[in-house]
Amino acid sequence: MQKKIKIGVIGAGHLGKYHINHLSKHANIDFVGFFDTNQDSAKKIAEEFSVKSFQKIDDLISISDGLHIVTPTNFHHQIAIKCLEQNKDVFIEKPITSTTKEADEIIQMAASKKCIVQVGHIERFNPTINKLKKIVSSPHYIEIERLAPFQARGTEVPVVLDLMVHDIDLILSMVDSTIIDVHASGAKMMSNTVDLAHAHIKFENGVVANLKSSRIAQNYVRKIRTYEKNLYTITDLMIPQIEVYGLEKTSVFSDNCKEQAVDTAGGSKNLFYDKIIPEKQDALLAEINNFIDSINSRQAPVVDGKQGLQALEIALDIEKKIIKNGS
Repeated sequence: MQKKIKIGVIGAGHLGKYHINHLSKHANIDFVGFFDTNQDSAKKIAEEFSVKSFQKIDDLISISDGLHIVTPTNFHHQIAIKCLEQNKDVFIEKPITSTTKEADEIIQMAASKKCIVQVGHIERFNPTINKLKKIVSSPHYIEIERLAPFQARGTEVPVVLDLMVHDIDLILSMVDSTIIDVHASGAKMMSNTVDLAHAHIKFENGVVANLKSSRIAQNYVRKIRTYEKNLYTITDLMIPQIEVYGLEKTSVFSDNCKEQAVDTAGGSKNLFYDKIIPEKQDALLAEINNFIDSINSRQAPVVDGKQGLQALEIALDIEKKIIKNGS
């Protein structure tokens, strides 16, 4: 019987608590505990989840096989390096680091130590998005809105690194081509970093992506629109659902899809419509399982350090252009 791997969590803030909750109940691992610099808060969390709180980060690292790093981004690098120096596999919440230099150092050390690095781009495990990727084969235009009401938590990084980085990673996974041009604009309003950002990204193969992220919106919005020949989709991640419109009845559409005649510049055509409700799945649990599988198999995770770095590079380029344009 295979020995259960030992996993610990570093950082027990808002998101860290979700990791602790999942890991503490996971049947296939030995959850050893967590470390957080706020010992008063740590004591309460330890009691809430009936888990061990470590007073020293080194004690947690030494006893673990793998660590989840769920701290503010500016601490990711130093903690990841500390773990990797002791040959520990790491799961790093997105974005991987604050700078590309830091990300490079993590990737290089992990390679030299033969350690796993997974980056927490959770949308890769979202069943709605994975269903969308099966529907959309050759998009030529992608539009993504990711809006949220203001919260002070997380404003130490700009909205591009906080929210938009999710969608940067998504378009990189959907478009198999090189980015050739990026335009960006944005503004600061409620914090000392950019709160509202727009990015226009063009790929070598002609695909265009428009991304909009805001943390000063009235309501939460998570919408993806894609356009390709004879097919248009609207995905609402908040419901969640995918609406599909097409001028050809392909295998994308179910037998129960709606059909109606519409007048177009090219004459009357049949328009097909379908609404798809994806199966429910816990994306964080799927992401955690991917990390566990990677540790056991020594195979690269779905989102490794290099992919985390790619998303970071583009996010930082967008941020730089927003600041240059006078946000």
